[in-house]
Amino acid sequence: MARNRMLRTDVGNVGPVVHRLVSLQTPFCGRGGLHLEFDSQSSHQEESLDELVDTVLVVRHGPDRGRMPQYGDHILDWLRAERPDLARRIRVHETGTAPPVLDDVRGIFFWLADPLKIKYPDCYAETLAIQEEAQRRRLPMMNRPTALANYDKAAQARRFQEAALPSPPAILIESLDDLDDCVQRFGLPLLVRGSQSFSQEGTIVLRTRRDVASVQMAGLPGRAIATPLMDVRGPRAGSEARDLWGRHYHRKRVLLIGDVCVPYSLFFARTPVVSQETSVYADYQSWRRRFRALGRLRKPALAFAARRLGIRRALELEGEFAEAPLESEEVFRRAGACLELEFLAFDFATTPTGEIMIWEANPYPYLAAADSTFLGNWRNSEPTVRRAYRAFARSFELLLGVPH
Repeated sequence: MARNRMLRTDVGNVGPVVHRLVSLQTPFCGRGGLHLEFDSQSSHQEESLDELVDTVLVVRHGPDRGRMPQYGDHILDWLRAERPDLARRIRVHETGTAPPVLDDVRGIFFWLADPLKIKYPDCYAETLAIQEEAQRRRLPMMNRPTALANYDKAAQARRFQEAALPSPPAILIESLDDLDDCVQRFGLPLLVRGSQSFSQEGTIVLRTRRDVASVQMAGLPGRAIATPLMDVRGPRAGSEARDLWGRHYHRKRVLLIGDVCVPYSLFFARTPVVSQETSVYADYQSWRRRFRALGRLRKPALAFAARRLGIRRALELEGEFAEAPLESEEVFRRAGACLELEFLAFDFATTPTGEIMIWEANPYPYLAAADSTFLGNWRNSEPTVRRAYRAFARSFELLLGVPH
């Protein structure tokens, strides 16, 4: 089915240009490829930032109209400090205020929560009007509201499967009968997650029939998806059997920002539901609070806890992940294209044999500032956060038409 819209694409060394999408037949639908046509009528030419008078519009939620208010402020602060030439070209619009005038706008970056249409219908209606006006003006955009409109984990899993991306099969669970069908199809254990939330709230592991029966008695926590619980623990090349890889579950996160992939974090946890809150880092923080009253014994007690939790090894492995070339970088670009989104955080794991498994993609991830990352001094997070800042700067430049 042919549809017309606008997008930004990089073509070889020619630089970013605005294209008209003549026919969108995406690979994940199995109906051919993507056909692009140069927009020869665009009056914009590539210019240096000093010559530009145009701006990039950042659209985000206004006060009390979405989660994580003032999203991305620390990114904009970094740009003002490190790239004032670029920061001058960025204008922020918040939902709930008067519609923006687009006369000086050359591109738009939407920083919006998802699923936008379901959770924040007023913001969706406002930003859809901005998108439609931008399409009329042939402006490039990133993370369009229509791509975020009905975005949830069930739709995401379906697209990943259709695109043959490495991700676990998933079934939408809307009733207890659906849960029974899932157990019949996948067996146990199962991982059940909320379909419209990207926090770990409501995530449960069903290992036995008794666990399934308890859910049947308590009821489902709303719309959910169920996937087989995939155990990716096991020694890696050059590691010992008792290494963290073999003893703990893990979750890696990579940011896709425009055309740049940034390895962002690696957490280890004793539970298969891996997050910052369940990680060995959080366990160590808990021990630190418990040991406050130990006086002189606190330091050796903490050293013992760190050894037992494998903190030093966790920090070493996360540092290696942040600095090493990213495995299967092209897979994440394909996944972003299949979701028609340009800014995403991918949570994934790697198997002992080196294959990747994408758990989910979040188009509105929490991003900590360089000076407020969880245990940032220990984890040496500042270089990682600054790489992400530079990737945002590159995306803004591409939207402005600055050559690279």
